[in-house]
Amino acid sequence: MIEHTISPAGDPFRACRAPSTRHHRCDEDFLVLLEEDFGIPEFALSNAFMGFPAEPKKSAIALCEWASRADDPARALLAWARKNGRGTFRPDVAADVR
Repeated sequence: MIEHTISPAGDPFRACRAPSTRHHRCDEDFLVLLEEDFGIPEFALSNAFMGFPAEPKKSAIALCEWASRADDPARALLAWARKNGRGTFRPDVAADVR
């Protein structure tokens, strides 16, 4: 009779990975797509989303949807970034510029 044992590392055929916590971040090409889709100028998008680290793409899409409902989407997006310290309005980035 053969006895099967599972290695201490676990069954390699049943191992499942935990979902990744890494986000897909905004880049220049993605900002061009957001500009085309939502009509928000790339200058505002870049200032709002291209800090270090850049904003996650899902967040950027949701924020653009929110800003597009405003009378002036670029101004609304920049106000959000300034209020929340995101993009070029991050406190650590703003301190380096001065």
